[in-house]
Amino acid sequence: MKRFLIEVRPELCTGCLRCELACSEVYTGAFNPSAARIKVQVSDNECSISFTEDCTYCGICVDHCFYDALKKRLEEKA
Repeated sequence: MKRFLIEVRPELCTGCLRCELACSEVYTGAFNPSAARIKVQVSDNECSISFTEDCTYCGICVDHCFYDALKKRLEEKA
């Protein structure tokens, strides 16, 4: 599986949780945001985005972000 560097732009996040839903569906077979490897915290009008230690940086979350809060680029091998 390809591995990506993921850039986070929380100011563009709307808190829709599409990234969490996509991640959890791919890795657990169910739409369960609490099982996702990406975490979005929504507080008032601000969002913060982080990744768990189980994240493989596959980029599936980026592919499902409609708001460009996540961007990816292929990780270069050393």
